[in-house]
Amino acid sequence: MGLISGLLLLPITGPVRGFQFFLERLRDEAESVLHDEGRAFAELIDLSMRHDAGQLSDAEFSMQEAALLERLNSIREYRDDLLDAERDGADDGSSDAESDAVEQDR
Repeated sequence: MGLISGLLLLPITGPVRGFQFFLERLRDEAESVLHDEGRAFAELIDLSMRHDAGQLSDAEFSMQEAALLERLNSIREYRDDLLDAERDGADDGSSDAESDAVEQDR
């Protein structure tokens, strides 16, 4: 898009881009809360304390505890997948650099 057309369309594209930026930040924050292992542990401790205080029945505690433990497992799987992807990316880059170095030595 050219400079003049960009300036002329700014009243239309500006709010759209601003709203898109806002939605991206909102998504990033939601993902960080969803994948926060510390928050899940804190909720599990809070749940246990409420059960010990008699605020939750055994059935409610078991149901909510199972949901939190499942969430913790999914957070750990997500984290492990990210670490594996980073390692794979690093391994690919280092092997390319090594093969380039071997070719240069020939």
